[in-house]
Amino acid sequence: MSDVCSSTARPPRGPRSRRQTVIGLIVLAVLAAITVAVYSTQFRFNPAVLNYLQGAAVIAKPAASPEPLLDLPEGMSPLSPPERFDRETLSDKINGKAELYLSAGFIRLDSQRIALAGRPDAWIEVFVYDMGSVPNAFAVFSLQRRIDGAALDFTEFAYRAENALFLTHGPFYLELIASGRDERLLASMETVARRFMTRRPVAAAAIAERDLFPKEGLREASISLIPADAFGAADLDRVFTAIYAADGGEMTAFLSRRASPQEAADLARSYVDFLKTYGGEAQFAYEPVRDTAVIAILDMYEVVFSQGAFLGGVHEAPSREKALALAGRLAEKLKEVPRVP
Repeated sequence: MSDVCSSTARPPRGPRSRRQTVIGLIVLAVLAAITVAVYSTQFRFNPAVLNYLQGAAVIAKPAASPEPLLDLPEGMSPLSPPERFDRETLSDKINGKAELYLSAGFIRLDSQRIALAGRPDAWIEVFVYDMGSVPNAFAVFSLQRRIDGAALDFTEFAYRAENALFLTHGPFYLELIASGRDERLLASMETVARRFMTRRPVAAAAIAERDLFPKEGLREASISLIPADAFGAADLDRVFTAIYAADGGEMTAFLSRRASPQEAADLARSYVDFLKTYGGEAQFAYEPVRDTAVIAILDMYEVVFSQGAFLGGVHEAPSREKALALAGRLAEKLKEVPRVP
């Protein structure tokens, strides 16, 4: 019995035991090698990854503006160098809003942060958008306009809202955003805007379409220019709109100057087809012009017509009668525009 017990108590010996030991040592050696490799590799970038990261950093870094952006008044100093963004990098600066500017003809953005001397906490960030033309600058100004803005008198399109100032100057659209409402800071903001305008003189240019909207019931400050996809229609671009009072509510008149009467008529038909696609019920009338389309949709009314080289109409009117009445006044104004041969 003792022999049996002693034989079972001892570990097995022989070739099999030695083989298991060798295999175990090999496994441990492999694991140790892997550990060393992982440890050392974490301090070395894969060249492809490194090149990608370096490329991303170059793309994200804004270009320095090649010239001084602002003529600073006494008592203000730069808080950051001027930066420049183009169509490829604009979203790096204003992510979420870039599409509006791009659709309106954006060329570049120059920006800089400035501060009251000795007070780095009292700063103004200045955004100067080169939109390429007066109408393009007006488009972004009008569509960004805040309803609580107070008009300023030193240029036609300028207003202040809380701690910000907005204006157009020729092809430029400017936004100046202050860090607070300190009176000295707000006064400096207006001075900076005036100096920008003085330093960069531009030829006077009017936006004639604004005068084509009938005055009765018009909310003057509501006139806007939609550069693309007006009312959700992909081919409806360069559309001026204006809001009118209507029995305690509102309705919108719209017009768009096209290259020819044929283009205006084709665009009118295309917009009517678009409305019908989304459930609009089309009717037709001879007023304000022949083949005027009246569309009932979502308990509201649309009127669409072409007058010479203009597309015109009324959007989201509360009644057919109100829509046709405003469309008639708009058509009369459009008849006053001389036809270009």
